[in-house]
Amino acid sequence: MKMIKCYIQHEKLEDVREKLFELGVPGLSVVDVRGIGKPMSQLRSDPAMKGKRLPHFLPRVELTVVLENEAVDEVVNMLTATLRTGNLGDGKIFILPVEDAIRIRTGERGHQALY
Repeated sequence: MKMIKCYIQHEKLEDVREKLFELGVPGLSVVDVRGIGKPMSQLRSDPAMKGKRLPHFLPRVELTVVLENEAVDEVVNMLTATLRTGNLGDGKIFILPVEDAIRIRTGERGHQALY
């Protein structure tokens, strides 16, 4: 199993949600976050720092999905196609290994805990 963590712009969330469920993704989590990507694009003068230019946080959405290894490429391809504008701030995708999953209610593990 793999975990996909994707940091995206708020306005893209509904498109991504629809397409994830069309692909059969078993579920997802969404959290509002703030982050700094390429700092040079976000530099602003900060009066508290006597004119020094510091990167500022930008609002984003963190989307998390856990799925079987076989589905990762299809989901990542959909995410990049849906999210890519060619502009700074399109987001980032991270893919992490998942050792196990457990559905607390039933005790099911692995694949059964996802679906």
